[in-house]
Amino acid sequence: MHSGLKLPSHLVLVCAAFVVLLALPPLAVAQGNNLLQNPSFEDPYIAIPGKENMRIAAGWQAWWVQGSPEEVSQGYRFQPEYKAAFRHDYPGNRVRSGELAQQFFHSFGNFQAGVFQQVGNIPVGARLRFEMWGMTWSCDNESKGNCGGATSGDPSPMHFRIGIDPTGGTDAFSPNIVWSEEQNAYDDWHHFQVEAVARHSVVTCFVYSYPDYRSQDNNVYLDDASLIIAAPPPTNTPRPTSTPTYTGTPTATATPTDTPTATNTPTPTDTPTATYTPTFTSTPTSTATHTPTSTPTFTSTPTFTSTPTITLTPTSTATPTRVPLLQSVANELNTTRGLAALAVILLVIIAILSTLLVTSSRSAQRRM
Repeated sequence: MHSGLKLPSHLVLVCAAFVVLLALPPLAVAQGNNLLQNPSFEDPYIAIPGKENMRIAAGWQAWWVQGSPEEVSQGYRFQPEYKAAFRHDYPGNRVRSGELAQQFFHSFGNFQAGVFQQVGNIPVGARLRFEMWGMTWSCDNESKGNCGGATSGDPSPMHFRIGIDPTGGTDAFSPNIVWSEEQNAYDDWHHFQVEAVARHSVVTCFVYSYPDYRSQDNNVYLDDASLIIAAPPPTNTPRPTSTPTYTGTPTATATPTDTPTATNTPTPTDTPTATYTPTFTSTPTSTATHTPTSTPTFTSTPTFTSTPTITLTPTSTATPTRVPLLQSVANELNTTRGLAALAVILLVIIAILSTLLVTSSRSAQRRM
């Protein structure tokens, strides 16, 4: 592990000592919309102390994986060289704009390496877009003659990509990193782009490459990077999300709708049961003489209809008890049984009259 930023044991990270740029804050935001420092990889290039052929464009830092002695002896996971590429370098296309571009490479071996930059003053929740132009050159063996004009021949897959760590970490293998699609980007400048939502006020932009083969030439070139805020944080939307608690109150008004239970008032309609009292009014026909005794049946009904006292009071008048005897006899005469009783009375009267006649005739004879 190299001194500087702390990384996992499998990753060696070297940070440039920005002695020349002491006046700049370590996470300063660049002017304009581009938030990166030195996005075009121009001068100055800073030497990494204690390392040969290790010079990084100001504002950027290098990272690489240091292979085990066994891996390195077989040509894998070398520490790559970092230096500036110049516009006049052969074949003349190693710089896309300006005068310089960043390159890192190794001959007859592969590497797992790249660069990164931390950027501060990022609004949490903002959507960020990281863009960069990149090119690679991969030649298996120049002696084959298939790499003329410094073009790629039998190239190695480069696994070249860029990414954003929205939490601001410095581990190139962090699961938090959002990566772009991989491109080989052989011999010409290719555009890379990735977006992520900031989860911290500091984010980190990464460049990653891992050529599979131990080719004679495995070179990576970087130029014209940018980090912009593609969309501000959705500060207005969280407030409306609290309104669902307000929309819940209308549902509370549904409780008044429970008042239809008050429609159970049809229970008063049960009062028609009191109308069954007419069945009692028919009973006077069977009890002419016992009309007084029938009145208790009416007096008991008030317990049956406590609410409809109005309907019971007429029936409780027991008007049949106040009917004269002759009227009751007349009422009885309207029935068949009344006619029979009348006939019996007439026979009794006739018998009495006949008896009187007989007695009167006998008394008359005695007088004679």
